[in-house]
This record gives sequence, structure tokens and C-alpha cells, in this order.
Amino acid sequence: EILEVVEYNGFDVTFTGGDPIFQADVILPLAREIRRRGYTIWCFTGYKYEDIAEKTEVAPLLECFEVLVDGPFVESLRDTSLVFRGSSNQRLIDIARSTVGDPVYWEDGFGVD
Repeated sequence: EILEVVEYNGFDVTFTGGDPIFQADVILPLAREIRRRGYTIWCFTGYKYEDIAEKTEVAPLLECFEVLVDGPFVESLRDTSLVFRGSSNQRLIDIARSTVGDPVYWEDGFGVD
């Protein structure tokens, strides 16, 4: 049903809420099919990229994402000037360009570091 909605609307996908990493085994087939059909996926998680990449049961899910927004939202670090994230501890990780020891931050002309 989700794929039908994506196809009908022709939009890219964001996994968020109820932390998708907790459900990696369930959403992996869906994520692979979304990517196979040419859509991009962003994922918001409270986990750090390095921790996810080191877990063999979760790491394959990373391959499906274009960008991982990692780290928990921290109210004391809330910053409404940030693009695509709510607090300054969160990072926008460009998955295709990153390795476990060297995460590369996503940029797209929005002044994101």
C-alpha cells in the first residue's frame, strides 16, 4: 500500500517517527523497493551514524538512504535557523559519500555544513 501511494504521488520518501532503526528488518524490503523504483529516502533517527553502520543487522538499511539525519533532538540545542533538523547536535550525513570512520555531511546549497 505504501508503494502505491509513493507511485501515485511520485514523491520521495522520509522515514521518521517511531525511530525507523528499531524496525530495520521490517522496512528494509520496502526501502530497497522504493530505491529500485528511483525514489530517494531520507531517514531521521536518534542514533548516531557510526553506531548504526557498525551493527550488521541494521547497516544494510543505510545503503537505501540518500541522507541520514542522526542524533536525538535536544531541546536545549534547538535552533530554528538549521535546515532539515531541529537541534545543533543533529547531522545531515550523505550516505553515498560516507564511511564509518569518515562521515561526510550533506550539502545542497542551503548553507549546511
